[in-house]
Amino acid sequence: MIDLAFAAPVLLLALPAVGALALWRALRGPRRPALAVADLEPWRGAGSGGRSVRLRLLWIGPALRVLAALLIVIALARPRPGLATVTIPEEGIDIVAALDVSTSMENITERFGPTRLEAAQTVLEEFFATLDGDRVGMVIFQSRALVLSPLTDDLDAMTSRVRVAGPGLIDDGTAVGLGLAEAVGLLRESPARSRVVVLLTDGQNNTGEVTPIEAAQMAAALDVRVYTVAFLALDGTSAVDEATLRRIAELTDASYYDARTQEELAAAYESIGRLERSRVGERRFESFREFGPWLAGAAALLLAADALLAASWLRRQP
Repeated sequence: MIDLAFAAPVLLLALPAVGALALWRALRGPRRPALAVADLEPWRGAGSGGRSVRLRLLWIGPALRVLAALLIVIALARPRPGLATVTIPEEGIDIVAALDVSTSMENITERFGPTRLEAAQTVLEEFFATLDGDRVGMVIFQSRALVLSPLTDDLDAMTSRVRVAGPGLIDDGTAVGLGLAEAVGLLRESPARSRVVVLLTDGQNNTGEVTPIEAAQMAAALDVRVYTVAFLALDGTSAVDEATLRRIAELTDASYYDARTQEELAAAYESIGRLERSRVGERRFESFREFGPWLAGAAALLLAADALLAASWLRRQP
């Protein structure tokens, strides 16, 4: 894909001025200066044989000069076609899901509905399915954090990982800080244009050596955005530390969401996907081919041709 741009487009405003000057010179006609000569015989001889042809072609010189002036103006504006880079997986999105699997996540989301964990698993599977071409990873946490999957583009493998996520793999607790720190660590060496952690919890940090804010500061230093999602109780009561989750999102230039049902949780993940797609949707040119020097060279050739013609075939004196 090639797109033409100008480094100094404002200089193109001089093009109408060059055109107007050329028109004025054409309408004014050639100057007829008086010459003081001692002998008119050479000039009478110049009136025969070919002089009329030269007169009819005298427009070539001014035309060459006008064209050269136009090329110089365009060259100064620096036209440069940009070569858009081809999208490759490393330039997409790398997302790590940090999922709270403490025993409180087995509470029912609604009457006869799924548990919070089951709802989160379903939504994560659907969310990962929308990330074709991107890489995903997964961390679960209770009293400690456990990497279920490093970054991968194998979405089928991620689906199986999501389904085995649950309490019992590690001791109970809610180490939000450790879970976030582990997720950020997976993105440390990522070359992706967009690096994201989606942190989901229904509680507050109550164990671990790393606090959530410390982990968020680590993410901010690595330019990793952390979207936080609080899974709240249906009656509005919750043990979630919403203030901390909002602060994490703020520190990392992301957003905070709350959800009480599977539908609200799905809407939150869909919103996150749209936001990240909008961030990487713009493609900027990484290299340009400068045409200005070529146009300036062409203008110089035109002026040289004008000078050569004026001194030889189209000279005004015999």
